[in-house]
Amino acid sequence: MSNDPEVSGDLRRLADRHQPQPVDLDAVLARGRRGLRRRRYLSAGGSVVGIAAIALTAASVPGWTAAKQNAQPAGVQSENSQFSPVPGVPRGEAGADQHLAKDEATRRCALKTPNEKVLLRGSKFRSGWKAMSDAKPGVKFMECTVPGGDRPSPALIKAAAKDLVPTSTADKLRNCSVAAWVDVTHWRVVASDEIKGKAASLVAVSPSGNKAIGCELERYPVAMPPGAETSTWFLTLDKLGESDPVFDPASGSDYRDVYLGGGSGGPCGATSCKGWNESGWGRVSSKAVKVSFRIGNLPAYTVPVGADGWFAYTWNEKGSYPRNQYPKVTAYDSHGKVVKKFAS
Repeated sequence: MSNDPEVSGDLRRLADRHQPQPVDLDAVLARGRRGLRRRRYLSAGGSVVGIAAIALTAASVPGWTAAKQNAQPAGVQSENSQFSPVPGVPRGEAGADQHLAKDEATRRCALKTPNEKVLLRGSKFRSGWKAMSDAKPGVKFMECTVPGGDRPSPALIKAAAKDLVPTSTADKLRNCSVAAWVDVTHWRVVASDEIKGKAASLVAVSPSGNKAIGCELERYPVAMPPGAETSTWFLTLDKLGESDPVFDPASGSDYRDVYLGGGSGGPCGATSCKGWNESGWGRVSSKAVKVSFRIGNLPAYTVPVGADGWFAYTWNEKGSYPRNQYPKVTAYDSHGKVVKKFAS
């Protein structure tokens, strides 16, 4: 298990700012920072004991060819009066998953926080994906989901803030839209999972069938920076590349397998840890009917594979397991045969 000193330092600084809260803030923050594609494995006292990268491999394979029922041309979407245009950004799905230079991402994030200086880390950004502030002295930590072209109304923002993990699908899509500034309220949900009132994950596909959103909602036990409760990622399904969370396809699949997930565990003793929280989403061969998640010898948590191979999960394990073990994520067909191992 490797350790990233830069990320570890960031997490320690964040934990220091929130003391003396008697909780493991590093573990709490882990989900909101999955854009770094890391798993954080934490001790009870809030110190980072290690960081293991999620395996996200990519290879050249045929493009996505799944049927697109009731498809519309990309970007064509009825305007919703609860959203207004963002200058210089296309509306609807056309404004999602745009690859952006730092100056444009900074400009868009400044629209969300006009009273804060925006200093983003990195050089490559995508609309609807989270960006983070540079960890420098005097720079306020912030997470910014780089906006698309649909600015939510104050009433919509207020409704989302009041109900962080809604019960209805419509309200979940509202919250995802508010976070991303991309109106996904009319997108088709193809997979979802939730722990009622605490956390939820979903995948939705755009009217044209060209774009997909993975969205995770969470209610944290402590105060968090604005926007930390909701994480979104967008994919352009016929243009998946090395910067996307893709795998070689399972045998016989018409599309690339996708998996993005991460979690945290603890408290940990010398040889064992207790508890693991994780959420995420993905796509697998249509032969698969379920995806299971297991850590140590504890019972597996299982979710169904939905339309066109999509799945989403929100997993809370309370049992104990060896300290050096991480979750195994496996897709199975109806006969119990392994279709894909996403993590082992």
